[in-house]
Amino acid sequence: MKKKFLLCTLAGFLLFSTASCSSDDSNTTEVEEVEVPNTLKDKFFDIEGATFKAGTIQGGEKDAINQINVNNFVINGGKAIMTITSTAELQSILIGLKGHDGFYEFKTTNESQTRDLLYSYEVVLDLSQKLDLEVFELQIVGYITDGTRTVVYYREFQLIPAGTGELQISLSWDKEDDVDLHLVKKDSNRIYYGSKHLYNSEGIEVAELDIDSNPGCQLDGIKNENIYFHQLEDGEYAIYVDLYSKCTNAEAGSKYIVNVIVGGTSIRLSDHMMGKFADENPGSGNDPSQHVFIGAFSIVDGQFSSVVASERTSFTDTFRLNERLVYKK
Repeated sequence: MKKKFLLCTLAGFLLFSTASCSSDDSNTTEVEEVEVPNTLKDKFFDIEGATFKAGTIQGGEKDAINQINVNNFVINGGKAIMTITSTAELQSILIGLKGHDGFYEFKTTNESQTRDLLYSYEVVLDLSQKLDLEVFELQIVGYITDGTRTVVYYREFQLIPAGTGELQISLSWDKEDDVDLHLVKKDSNRIYYGSKHLYNSEGIEVAELDIDSNPGCQLDGIKNENIYFHQLEDGEYAIYVDLYSKCTNAEAGSKYIVNVIVGGTSIRLSDHMMGKFADENPGSGNDPSQHVFIGAFSIVDGQFSSVVASERTSFTDTFRLNERLVYKK
């Protein structure tokens, strides 16, 4: 009887101990990042895939970033590709707007090493349609994998005002080349450097190309093009990008990015909205067969749709255009 009592007591003690351990484990808490209001996105810029942080950027002492390649001219509602090369491997890149609170932390998951054993990273700047700073400066810090930070680097940008309207389509590239944005409307016309306006059947202008850069290799450094709609006109549309001429033969091929904004929201039409021209590509001289298809969309009853009725919208001839293209600028 005494032995039975002792066994019961021991079993009860073990159950109590187990319950106590479980209780301790359940009280273990993990530190979670608290999301803070983004004070830069609405009026200034956003960064794709980055996290916004409150406070100011803190730099370190290492001068590890040896090149920041980005277009110095930007447009409101446009995008820009920033390529950063570093002698040290970076775990993240911190980017803020000088004189304003808050910054972005971009985790470097797409790094690649160059032949010179440099680490290369790409960051996409997404400029707000409300951006109205004529000149502004970004602060950039590299957070190195050993826990240290680089010094603060600065890059100045100049704003080229662009039309936004109900629908905005923009193009940006990073080399001094002549790159063109084309918007083709099925059974109608195209907007490009040779025909900068689109009219409806009543002769009312519905869209225009208001920024055309580096025409005929007359370099202006802007490297942005922009089309915007005054009003949405029903129809099917396709977007193309063309390397008209490679103006600096010694350079690598231009990287380009296209942005489409409807009602203040950026729309991803396809996986081809960002790309790079081949290094050996001298330019097409506006040969439609060499135009790069970006994506297609429809406007139905005055409403934007990423769905199109045509089965093969990636070829200009399916849009049945009867046009004479301008081949010389």
